[in-house]
Amino acid sequence: MTALKKQRIDLRLSNEDKSTIEEAAAISNQTITQFMVASASERAAEVIERHRRLVLNEESWNLIMDAINNPPALNERLKRAAARLQSME
Repeated sequence: MTALKKQRIDLRLSNEDKSTIEEAAAISNQTITQFMVASASERAAEVIERHRRLVLNEESWNLIMDAINNPPALNERLKRAAARLQSME
C-alpha cells in the first residue's frame, strides 16, 4: 500500500528545462512527476549526507582528538554554555 500523496510543489521552468526533463523522463520510462520526485529526492539525500558528514584534515582531526582526550577545565563560561544547551533540549 502506498502513502496518499498530499503535498504539491509548483515549478516554473524554461522551455529548454521542461523539454530536457520530459525527454529524460521518457527515456527512463517514468512520468515527469516520477522522474522529478526521484531525481529531487536522490539529490536531496546527497546534499543532506554531505552536510552531515564532517571531513577534517589531519591537523583538525588531531586538535579535536586532543580536546576530547584533554578537555578544558570547567569555568563559568563553559558551565553557562552547558546550561543553555540543556535548556534547549
